[in-house]
Amino acid sequence: MKRGIWISKFCFYGYYRRGLIIIRRTDTKQRILKESLRLFSEYGYEAVGVEMIAAAVKVTPPSLYKHFTGKKEIVEAISDWVVELYEEHSLSVADLDDIDIEQMDEDSFVNYLMPFVENVLHDEILKSIKKLLTIEQFRNERARLMYIEKCYELPEKHTLNLVERLVKLRKPDADIDVDYVAKVLTFPATNVLNRCYCDPEYEKEGLEFLRKHLHKAWQFIFA
Repeated sequence: MKRGIWISKFCFYGYYRRGLIIIRRTDTKQRILKESLRLFSEYGYEAVGVEMIAAAVKVTPPSLYKHFTGKKEIVEAISDWVVELYEEHSLSVADLDDIDIEQMDEDSFVNYLMPFVENVLHDEILKSIKKLLTIEQFRNERARLMYIEKCYELPEKHTLNLVERLVKLRKPDADIDVDYVAKVLTFPATNVLNRCYCDPEYEKEGLEFLRKHLHKAWQFIFA
């Protein structure tokens, strides 16, 4: 084999192997975050130790410490992950142009909003986050503030953006309290989600109620 070809193959395989190591490390880090979130949401932050997390991930504690210095750093990484996930599932009002808003009718309004509620309800990671924040809000100030922001303020903010654009483009001369309307639309959705998390059998009834509520809201406010 020519020396140049041998060197090329050596460099290629060396790079390839290093790439595999990076992929494996990234995958292990993600599994650590997922298992930590699951354990924290089931038992609470204080009750879960590094050994418990390592056992769930099927690695040794020293291997876990290659990715995180301890529980505190894991929680900080989960917090950053929470922000990404909630943004990903948030109401993308920015995706609607003015024509979309002007042509929106009752059915399209309801069909636009409902999938966001259903995605939050069925996403197992978001469900674990909600459980974790619900538990830790009484023990940790950062968790309390994040619970308020992610479970109440963020949905209301995105709904307010939609309501403001609907009023501006469809009811510009109407005297409508957009902040009040945003709360009228958001609070029932929050209540349905909270009950479904602790009472899964309520899901069908809750989603049917919420769909009916959105139809009524459109008829009273935007029709």
